[in-house]
Amino acid sequence: MLRKFSAWMLTAALVTGSIATTAAFAQPASAQQQLKIKVELNGKELAFPQDIVTENGVAYVNASTLALALGGAAAWDTMTKSLLVSKDNKYGLRMYQNSTFAYKNGKEIRVPNPPRATTGAVLVPLVYIAKELGANVTYEAKTRTYKLTTAVQS
Repeated sequence: MLRKFSAWMLTAALVTGSIATTAAFAQPASAQQQLKIKVELNGKELAFPQDIVTENGVAYVNASTLALALGGAAAWDTMTKSLLVSKDNKYGLRMYQNSTFAYKNGKEIRVPNPPRATTGAVLVPLVYIAKELGANVTYEAKTRTYKLTTAVQS
């Protein structure tokens, strides 16, 4: 009887703990996405497949969408849990999930915010990656719009 009661209490504690953890984790994400943030590239709105997420003042966007829009590419390596962002065979940045450690053109560096793997996508810090890929970035607080400008290549 004591074993059944102990097993039941352990199960109840685990279920309650996981529900509380899930609720605590989910709440900030929904709060983070309340404000609609826009991104424009050379005056045209850039659409992302996932919502733009902000955390501690940093906007995170879909890595592939941003890289392609700026003439680069992004690929996630599931084995090393790292993201490779490249452009024109002249630039390569490998960033690691949950780490500020990175490599830029083969040299070790620190990045301000690491990439975040989510279901079906990898999110990267918008301003940092946009600047790394050659875009000028400004933020218009009144309209919550990031404006990226880059030279148009013909």
